[in-house]
Amino acid sequence: MKEILVLSGKGGTGKTSLASSFMYYAKSCIACDYDVDASNLPILLKPNKIEDYAFSAGETAYIDNESCIDCGVCAALCRFDAIISDPSYQVVPLSCEGCGFCAQVCPVQAVTMIARSSGRWFQALSHVGQPLFFAELRPGEENSGKLVAQVKSVARKFGTDCRMPLIISDGPPGIGCAVISSLVAVDLVILVAEPSLSGFHDLQRVSELMRMRGVKGGVIINKWDLNPSASHEIEAWAQQNNILFLGRVPFSERIAEMVAKAAIPGADPDIENLLRPIWENIQRLLVS
Repeated sequence: MKEILVLSGKGGTGKTSLASSFMYYAKSCIACDYDVDASNLPILLKPNKIEDYAFSAGETAYIDNESCIDCGVCAALCRFDAIISDPSYQVVPLSCEGCGFCAQVCPVQAVTMIARSSGRWFQALSHVGQPLFFAELRPGEENSGKLVAQVKSVARKFGTDCRMPLIISDGPPGIGCAVISSLVAVDLVILVAEPSLSGFHDLQRVSELMRMRGVKGGVIINKWDLNPSASHEIEAWAQQNNILFLGRVPFSERIAEMVAKAAIPGADPDIENLLRPIWENIQRLLVS
């Protein structure tokens, strides 16, 4: 089984639009969305038959008031001020960092650590019948990389069990923990760039992560004709850094219309004429 990961250094480059189109062309593949902070791929793939599962990335302290002797040691030593007396001692969940120190110092073991709900992950079928795995991290929760790893793990196990040959993943933007986690066991990275100074800078940052992981990749310039000089600069940089240039996508009102209708852009015949050659380049790079 091989995995193609679509990344961009920043949001708004058209990464999800292109990833969903490549999933549509691949037909027999598993679709994953690793952007657990703002999952958009399901909007375009319109999943049905959803199953969801709880995800916990940490713990919260809990005080059993029947066992508590009101000594106040836990409240006095909590550096996050997460334990209050009102009138009995209790934990403020939003303030608790889950370090477990209060449970260690309680003389009567009245404090225990319980799993904290951090989000959910989902298994579904897209409207074209592809298995789809994605997740949602609760606002303010940490460990996005751990949730990405969970999604990747269940998707790869499903693919092995069902003998699916390919996973295509829509990665998170940026270069944070979620991106680093999404790069694990990937065979090919597709970098989507926009022709702007900030877009080029962010592309270089995420390509450095790709290089550090030893993963081969290619670059696509989306909306290239909005800034041809910047596009040529990105192409020259890709050549100098041994990153295959996969193609250009011009600015298209039709693509924007398809996204506005929550439809896969590449399903439109006119857009397919633009994207199909790029997909063929990706396939050749994957097997090279």
